Parts: sequence; C-alpha cells; structure tokens
Amino acid sequence: MPIDAVKIPQNVYVEDRIIGPVTLRQIMIIMISTGISYAIWAAMKASGPTSSIQTAIAWMPAGIGTIFSFVKINGLSLLRIMLLLFEKLDKPSRRIWMPRQGIYINIVTKPKEKSSNPDIEKKTQQKGEAQIEELSKLLDQGPHEQEVTTKQKPVNPSRIQVEKREKPVDDIAPPKKNTGSFGSGLMRDITPPPSHA
Repeated sequence: MPIDAVKIPQNVYVEDRIIGPVTLRQIMIIMISTGISYAIWAAMKASGPTSSIQTAIAWMPAGIGTIFSFVKINGLSLLRIMLLLFEKLDKPSRRIWMPRQGIYINIVTKPKEKSSNPDIEKKTQQKGEAQIEELSKLLDQGPHEQEVTTKQKPVNPSRIQVEKREKPVDDIAPPKKNTGSFGSGLMRDITPPPSHA
C-alpha cells in the first residue's frame, strides 16, 4: 500500500486573520491611533468650539494608523518598511566579511590560603585524628559476640488464649447447603447468596 503524499505548509509566517482579511496587528494599530485621535478631539472640544481644520488635525493620527496598517509596498507594510529604515541607519551601508573574534573566558582560581593561627590548625588536626580513632575502634570490635544460640519466638505461647464461640462473629453464619434445590450446581454461581437477617 503506497503512502499518501502529505502537504507541508509553506507560508508559516502568514499572520492569522481575525475579521475577514484583517489581522490582529492591524486591528491593534487602528485602535491605538483612533484612541489617540479621539483623545485629541475630545480635548479640543472641551476647550471650545472647533473648526473643520482643527477636527481634521485631531483625526490625523487615525488616518496615519490606517495607512500604516493597510498599505503595502512590494508585500511589505509601511510599519515594516519604517523598521527596516531605522535598522539601516544603525548598520553600515558597506559590509566587509571577515572572521569574527570569539569570546575568551579565562577563569582564575586561587588556592585556599592556610590560616596562620597554629591553634586552629591543631584543633582541626585533632578532630580528624579523633574521628579516625573512633572508626578504627569500631572496626576492631568486629561483629557482636552475643549471638543468640536459641531462636526465640516473637510471641510467647503461654500468653495466648483462644475462646470457642457458640455464635459466629457479627452473627454471620455460613450458608446452609441444600442439595437438589434451586441454589445448587450451576445456578449456585448465578443466584445471589441468601441473606441472614
């Protein structure tokens, strides 16, 4: 059985469409620019009557935002073109290819300085010797010499008492065996047990 061809997506950098052909980025640019324009227009309106020229100036950011979100030149939006222009200003126009120097990391370690106080050195040496002596004494003792020759049982049998009960525990009696009745043989496995209440 041949394997079916699988389509591999080519345009993985295409933005998701929210409303028709409009993307989320375009909606955000329009909302921000329109909000700025409305704030300017509301401030002008609160100060007094406005003319049509003042209204046009107030709503200019909304127009600029609409142009930046929808106009494309050679498949690039105006916002992308502006970002590329800023990048060009920072980078040189003529580039020379050459090997790049790597980063050198040199870790300098210093040995731990010994303390010049002889009392501290003596105490640390005595502490190490005391631990070695304690360990050697423990190893020299070997296994315990008090081995138990007779195995003791965990429970003393003289302390155990058993009582015979006339009634079973919790008044539960085993079911009575009926030979030849409905609950015997194959039907015994199918039918529920009788209640003892």
